[in-house]
Amino acid sequence: MSPARFLSLAPLQIAQALIGFGAIAAFTRLMSAEDFGRYALALSISMAAHTLAFTWAESAAFRFFAAARAEKRLADHFATLLVLAMTLGLIVITITATVLAFVGLRDDIAALSLFAAGAAVMRFITRIGRESDRAALAFGRYAVLETIYLTVGFAVGVALLIMFDFGAAAPFAGLLAAGALVALVDLPRLMRHARGGEPSVQRATAYAGYGTPLALALAVDLGVQAIARLILAGEAGTAPLGAYAAAFGLARALDIVFMGVSAAFAPLVFAAYEERGAGAAREAARGGFILLAVITVPASVGLALLAQPVATLMVGEALRAETAATLPWLALAGLMSGFGLYYWSEAFQLTRRTGQRALLMLAPGAVQLALTAWLSQTHGAVGAAIGASVGASIGAALLAAAGRRLLPLPLPLNDITRIAIATAAMAALVVAFPAPHTTLGLFQSATLGAIAYGVAAAALNIMGVRDLAPAVVRAALRRNHTMTSSANAD
Repeated sequence: MSPARFLSLAPLQIAQALIGFGAIAAFTRLMSAEDFGRYALALSISMAAHTLAFTWAESAAFRFFAAARAEKRLADHFATLLVLAMTLGLIVITITATVLAFVGLRDDIAALSLFAAGAAVMRFITRIGRESDRAALAFGRYAVLETIYLTVGFAVGVALLIMFDFGAAAPFAGLLAAGALVALVDLPRLMRHARGGEPSVQRATAYAGYGTPLALALAVDLGVQAIARLILAGEAGTAPLGAYAAAFGLARALDIVFMGVSAAFAPLVFAAYEERGAGAAREAARGGFILLAVITVPASVGLALLAQPVATLMVGEALRAETAATLPWLALAGLMSGFGLYYWSEAFQLTRRTGQRALLMLAPGAVQLALTAWLSQTHGAVGAAIGASVGASIGAALLAAAGRRLLPLPLPLNDITRIAIATAAMAALVVAFPAPHTTLGLFQSATLGAIAYGVAAAALNIMGVRDLAPAVVRAALRRNHTMTSSANAD
């Protein structure tokens, strides 16, 4: 995988992190407690509805791109996607308007529902564009347009709160505006790609057969997480739920890293599978696994080790202690669920056995809920986090074991061992030289850990980093020699 492709996604990852944290800080200050509660509830409902209505087609836009290109049927592929986008979008808007007309909700709730539905439809169109970009390895366009969507959506939402007091509808109105802006870029390009193509019911049915189980699996996961929070609140109260939510938000940084790395290597794996077969896909996946492990293993361990200073910096005093105790377990859960979702799941998606994957995810979900009900009575947020980490670990193990029967993805133990040694060196140094729980102390510990990990990685030649340095020097010398020769010739 080209480093340039991976680095092209870095601005998007930074934007996702900043906007994710910024949204919490801004919206909780600019909305009343009642409005923020309505917004949070509407967001949960909107995410679940979007997952069930649209995610299956979005995943098909990515999965079937390489196959359609190999068959020279890309125009048919895009024509089918556009018809699906128009049909599903009209259905959602029609159902929303019909329900609002007959239910007779308050004006503010009706506006919130309409903006949320409109934002979901526009997001669906932009997601088809982004998944197509990702499948086509157009990482630069993917990162730029996705960053524009997130930034404009957040900025417009904040502006509507400040200038017009839109209340709970403001974030959705911002996302609707951002989606419309990006759709102005996406739709003409998608229509050009679809020119001359024939939309096909058979193709749409195949897309639904592949994508629907994925959507159901994601919906089940969303449901499990929501039920786990309800159980925690019922067993331990709202304060532990607040600490759990705060730690969950901090641990989401790991998910952003997984999404970014997966966006870079997954298209290569799918293209290799469709064009050159399973062996080529495994080789591409091996590099992706190593890159994931190189970044996420030390990141999760570092987050666990620095949970106290991170919580001191980011969380209010009332929730700080329990958040710090909860964060290490959710860092482990984030690591395990990340490898399950963004690596081991590839075997099911490549072989189009997404239904089997959805069924497998029922077991870890049941384990998480059972452990949450049991442990949260006595351990509060920490008990719920333990349940999440055990469930995520079981899920990753199940996907890895069952996936090997379909397509044995690599598990490079030699590389894993070297990454583990480098991470242990980092952890030992951070523990041996603790810093005060301040912003400066957090920066010092993070810098010390990063340096220790980098030195150990170079010594162990992880990902060939030690061999890469002489090549970079030679390339620089050749470039300098070429420039000097050109100057002398002039």
